[in-house]
Amino acid sequence: MESPVTAGGLRNTSVVVLTLDTSEVYIIVSLCSRTDTQVIYIDPTSGSLQHDRKLGYDVFDTQDEALSYITDGSKSVSKSTVYAKAILGYVVLGSTALLLVATKLNASIPYLPGGGCVYTINESKWIKILLQNPQPQGKGEVKSIQELTELEIDGKHYFCETRDITRPFPSRFSLQNPDDEFVWNGWLSFSFRRIGLEHHCVILLQGFADYRTFGSFGQQEGIVALIARRSRLHPGTRYLARGLNSCYSTGNEIECEQLVWVPKRSGQNVPFNMYIWRRGTIPIWWGAELKMTAAEAAIYVSDRDPYKGSARYYQRLSKRYDAQNLGVAGANQNKSGLVPIVCVNLLRNGEGKSESILVQHFEESLNHIRSTGQLPNTRIHLIHYDWHTSIRLKGEQQTIEGLWYHLKAPTISIGISEGDYQHSRLHIEDCEGEKIYNEDITGFFCLRVLQNGVIRYNCADSLDRTNAASYFGALQVFTEQCRRLGIFLDNDLASDYNTRKHSFKDKCWKRFDMTFEEFKRSTILSPICQLADLFLIAGDIHATLYTGSKAMHSHILSIFSEEAAKAKQFSVAQNVKITLQRRYNNAVVDSSRQKQLEMFLGLRLYKHLPSVSIQPLHVLSRRFSFLLKPIASIDQNPDDGDSLLSFKQKNLIWISEQAADIIQLFIYLGEPCHVCQLLLTISHGADDSTYPLTVDVRTGRDLDVLKLVLEGASIPRCPNGTNIVIPIPGAVSDEDMGLKTRASLHTPQTNPSFLYDFEGLEGELDFLTRVVVLTFYPAESTSSPVTLGEVEVHGISLPWKGIFASEGPGLKLWEHVTNIQDKANSFPSKTGSNPDVFGLTNDVLPPVKCDTSRNTQVDLLSGEDIISKSDSQPMTEISLHDPSLDMCHDHKEENDSQRISVQDKTPTKTGAQHYISCFETLTAVDNKLGFVEAMKLEIERLRLNLSTTERDKALSSVGIDPATINPNTLIEESYINSLCKAANSLAILGQTSLEDKITGYIGLDPLDDNDDIDFWNINRIGEGCCSESCQVHAEHFTLTLSSTSSSKSTYLCSACKRRVCRVCYAGKGAMLLRNNTGGSSYSDMDGVICKLCCQDSVLDALTLDYIRVLISQLRNSQAEAATLKAFVQVVGKNYISGKKESFNKFEADKVLELLHNVEESLAEFPFGSYLHSIESASGSAPPLSLLAPLNSGFQQSYWRAPASTSCAELVIVLGTLSDVSGVVLLVSPCGYSMSDAPTVQIWTSNNIHKEERSCVGKWDVRSLITSSPELCGPEESGKEGQIPRHIRFDFRNPVRCRLIWIKLTIQKVVSSSVSFRKDFNLLSFDEEPPSGPGRRASIAGTSESDPCVHAKRILVVGCPVKADIGRSFEHASSIKNWLEKAPLLNRYKVPVDSEKLIDNDLVLEQNISPSSPFSAGFRLDGFSAIKPRLTHSPYSDINSLDTSSIVFEHRYTSPAVLHIQVLQGSPEEMVVVAEYRIPEVKGGTAMYFDFPKVTSSKRMFFRLVGDVTGFADDPEDGGDTGRPLAAGLCLLNRIKLYYYAHPSDLGRWASLSGI
Repeated sequence: MESPVTAGGLRNTSVVVLTLDTSEVYIIVSLCSRTDTQVIYIDPTSGSLQHDRKLGYDVFDTQDEALSYITDGSKSVSKSTVYAKAILGYVVLGSTALLLVATKLNASIPYLPGGGCVYTINESKWIKILLQNPQPQGKGEVKSIQELTELEIDGKHYFCETRDITRPFPSRFSLQNPDDEFVWNGWLSFSFRRIGLEHHCVILLQGFADYRTFGSFGQQEGIVALIARRSRLHPGTRYLARGLNSCYSTGNEIECEQLVWVPKRSGQNVPFNMYIWRRGTIPIWWGAELKMTAAEAAIYVSDRDPYKGSARYYQRLSKRYDAQNLGVAGANQNKSGLVPIVCVNLLRNGEGKSESILVQHFEESLNHIRSTGQLPNTRIHLIHYDWHTSIRLKGEQQTIEGLWYHLKAPTISIGISEGDYQHSRLHIEDCEGEKIYNEDITGFFCLRVLQNGVIRYNCADSLDRTNAASYFGALQVFTEQCRRLGIFLDNDLASDYNTRKHSFKDKCWKRFDMTFEEFKRSTILSPICQLADLFLIAGDIHATLYTGSKAMHSHILSIFSEEAAKAKQFSVAQNVKITLQRRYNNAVVDSSRQKQLEMFLGLRLYKHLPSVSIQPLHVLSRRFSFLLKPIASIDQNPDDGDSLLSFKQKNLIWISEQAADIIQLFIYLGEPCHVCQLLLTISHGADDSTYPLTVDVRTGRDLDVLKLVLEGASIPRCPNGTNIVIPIPGAVSDEDMGLKTRASLHTPQTNPSFLYDFEGLEGELDFLTRVVVLTFYPAESTSSPVTLGEVEVHGISLPWKGIFASEGPGLKLWEHVTNIQDKANSFPSKTGSNPDVFGLTNDVLPPVKCDTSRNTQVDLLSGEDIISKSDSQPMTEISLHDPSLDMCHDHKEENDSQRISVQDKTPTKTGAQHYISCFETLTAVDNKLGFVEAMKLEIERLRLNLSTTERDKALSSVGIDPATINPNTLIEESYINSLCKAANSLAILGQTSLEDKITGYIGLDPLDDNDDIDFWNINRIGEGCCSESCQVHAEHFTLTLSSTSSSKSTYLCSACKRRVCRVCYAGKGAMLLRNNTGGSSYSDMDGVICKLCCQDSVLDALTLDYIRVLISQLRNSQAEAATLKAFVQVVGKNYISGKKESFNKFEADKVLELLHNVEESLAEFPFGSYLHSIESASGSAPPLSLLAPLNSGFQQSYWRAPASTSCAELVIVLGTLSDVSGVVLLVSPCGYSMSDAPTVQIWTSNNIHKEERSCVGKWDVRSLITSSPELCGPEESGKEGQIPRHIRFDFRNPVRCRLIWIKLTIQKVVSSSVSFRKDFNLLSFDEEPPSGPGRRASIAGTSESDPCVHAKRILVVGCPVKADIGRSFEHASSIKNWLEKAPLLNRYKVPVDSEKLIDNDLVLEQNISPSSPFSAGFRLDGFSAIKPRLTHSPYSDINSLDTSSIVFEHRYTSPAVLHIQVLQGSPEEMVVVAEYRIPEVKGGTAMYFDFPKVTSSKRMFFRLVGDVTGFADDPEDGGDTGRPLAAGLCLLNRIKLYYYAHPSDLGRWASLSGI
């Protein structure tokens, strides 16, 4: 059934998914809660959702307008169109994006009291979008993605667009604040929340929701709704999700809600009441082992702490159903004030029954909880009722009577919730009870009585018996609910009105005392049967979700119907069929269904989708980007090369006018970013030699400072249309590159880093990069024109919109980075504690040199440092570093020396000096380092925050070759694989434990975990046993190099039961590995194991994992430092330092609206920026603040040019091609005077050549201030929300352009037209402010003796030009003929006699036949290995793999890059022929690399070098190969030599020798 019009006459939600013939996908959404239509664009490469909230661009009045805009009036034909009713989720999984929509809905509860419709999904559709991201993915990942799309959605999930239904009715919370326990598409909906469209993806629940209308004999009608919410905290199938898990939840846990109300006319109050109960498996650690030979599965209870977490489970229930603190007089509270939780256990308890062990442990678990006193405010009562035995011995009717007998007291004690919905809040104060209202409803709910506590049903699986028992329990409550609402179900009262009046005083809960026959005889059975029908459907749905089959023994629910006997007979045969079906599903299908549920929830993705990125890169070269310099093509195409940046022209082959030595593209990105990747679409005709062979990449914030970040990157010959990705590292200083040249990095003798990247050369991160220059080099031998295809620049762009608007991920990032100054610059002195994220060093800002005799403070008007006396109190700058550090020392020396002190009274050493001391300590006994010692030294280096370059410098200064201490070369080759495998297992277990820990906090208060047991517990060099009571003494020696902790705590070893000190235990990670070696069902880190009881391989795995963690932390600190630098360059360092002003965003928007009129701001950061660098005075606000939004930065700060400069030229790049009508200059807070009022001259252009710009006007501000005195002097305070002082420079006619030149010029002539006292200070409240020597005028730039150019903001106003939609272009026929012309020479395979792998499988040796022709190159098929996202254990309670976490994926900022070295000669004397940087392509893609010259060698070697540790095999592809190198990187059968020849030279053999 189609969804009806919602309450209030609103429209139905409409979703249109439109795919154009260019393969671009748009989502057009018209929500029922809004009156407009939004357009969401799916980036065809990254898959990221894009929405800018711009009217006329992606916001329209109607759906038809949006469709017309996208299709350009049907000029572009759409490839496909999908019409849907709701969006259920969207996720990017590597090279595939999945959009889940609901195409057909059923209004299962059309109108809740207070409004709101609950829809059940009848039909859904996964829309698969193929992205052009060539990320390699394993076969297992591809299979997992397909399995995800096969998850059963239809009929088992529901949602409400306008009300929160994740909590008992009526919810006290708004729609966008749901209870995470019952939200099943939280992971799938995050992409919409990230772009600020959280309402566009519904909140999906799993389970059942439906209603029935009842009433007879002329009574008023009633409605009963049954809502069953399945918990997501322990998802899974029958034999894989039983009992308790690490999230303190049970398998098949369901919250059921029975809502009854009397419908009323519009405007009338709606009375209702509600009853809640729970169902689930027994909350202890247990399971069942399925044996094909046995009729029943063998039940077992964990032999290790089976009741761990049981108390937390009940605590979650108690917190949710506690009504005693709500202040409602009618709450169902018992006299003791405790929250009752009544467990009704339906298991078999007879002797010899398999379930009896669970009954016994159930009782013991409750006794254990009571003995610990963990739940002082909760009373748990257990009722045993053997359902099957009772039916067998007493029959169904007496079994039902017995259940009612047991349920009577707890049901009456717990009670139900009662109230009504009132349509108006005018009389809200007259309500006696709890008042509930929020933004989702117009009126309010008045609750007079609240249910306190809950009844919980269980059998073995929370299925058949549980559903039946809960029905008969809810049936008694239903009759009482009807009685309280005035709906009478008594047969003898139904038609007698007078008797009905008297029945209000009838005995409550009277049917509990009736026999089954009395109940049946005295009750109208039609409502009872309708309720049974709801339970029958709900039971089948829950059973299908848990077992894959319908519920069994359901005939008893029809016991009140006339066909009860027939239903019982049918049920016998049906039960046999269901039993067989369940057995098959449990044995064959359950593991796949388990994976589906976990992926749908975003759980265990590091197992199922190990290489999938959490946060895909942004494509910054597509939207709003352009070429700064036009490049001419052979075609008469007027786009000047811009088609190279357009996905719509992806199939177009760009051809240069003539043969060229180089082709340069100057790309101006649409937003600032840190550049991470270059994606090239290989485009050519029949001859693939026309595409360039190599490329250089330069990046910078503007054209003035461009850094070479990649030189000579190889571009292989590939088939036309192939996408290749070239990873781009950050800029590396010349000094670092001098120490680590490519020759030293990639020599034939280079040893592989199988454990971790020992070299670790880290590039600079810059999130304000705007210009990318690509220099393509064609082959030297070619004389034909050069061809190019689409070029994409991928990077990490900070969420500037959210940062300025203080919302979403932008707000989280702002809060995270601005708290960096509170972190210490060093690790805690306590050795056993975990290292948090590195504190920023003084490299974040330029080094500050200070004089200890005076205090440095800040003038808010100028932003400059001023020198004040001790009695003045201006706002001071907050240091971004540890306040205990002496800011007067050299910043690098200070940073190093303060990290580690040898002793309290010993002079501190620099980090390098301390590192050398550690080295000397480790080599004091033996001059050579072993593997363990080298690992400890590396840990010390990372703890000191020394880069690899600084380490190598320090070692070289004492004559040590860094290669001699590389742990990768000091370990036995046979041990590498087992060690890496153990470390990888530890990473997975650690991540699993953290994921469960975070999920377990849902609905609970976090545990007060004061346990100081470290995860790794890697001791400092020289640190020994620290307690006299320690009985282990694993670390025997103690040196004075590193001070030991004062902690004297000891622990009990779980293995040997001896006391062990903090130094001598092995850490939580060791327990995690130990407790999970036997395939345990949960991750347990409880307990301690000493190092003597721990295997060496486990200790080594902890050490390796810890090194990987420290490397990750170092990279995080670099990303945080770069982020902070970017913030400082936009809003100023004072604004970052914790003095953020509260600025009303609404007022800012209002001011902008008044300034722009009906136009738009075209140059606002981050879309607008500068083409050239701009100089600033010391202490000035940064130049980018001129373009920043009004609500950013200090309102009293402004930009100033250096005092020595009388002219400042700003070349502003607009966000997009626009029709500019003028420029608005916001006056600085100090105002203008005749001495600093500038002359303003403005030019416009579309390219960077000055000679082609056009002047649009020249204005003298000095002539304006004489007629506008309000522009002079300091700005008056208290005018927030009003239009700030500004000057508007209007053009005579709008000018279409992309670049704006603004030249501000002042005359260095002292003028007396406006003057102020030299000591005037806007911030001082003193009548005679003090003035000290050296103090400059507070009104910067207005000093008559030292005027300067200054401004507050610059706004460029006008209207953006609509982007061209899919303009088609075809080559001329002559050019087509040239493209189709076959090359003169073709590639043919060189015969190889044999090939083998040597040197740890890193080298492929090929022996060539003596008669073979000379080799001209080789073909390499793309690697199938993946880049795993998870590389180490988590180092904090923040889940770095969580989609909502603020993370920068190291795979992008520090990419793993592979090279192929080609060598010839003998194994003893290899000569390098060439080296090639391998781009990333899809697995199996053919890549052809030409040698610099043909070679006649008959023995060739191909060596794989680079960061091989960054690659791994898909766990589901090949498993453990027993080798340290990933099988997907194996060169065997992947490389083929070729030579060039004319086809006629080979004759008929040409077709057989092609390669």
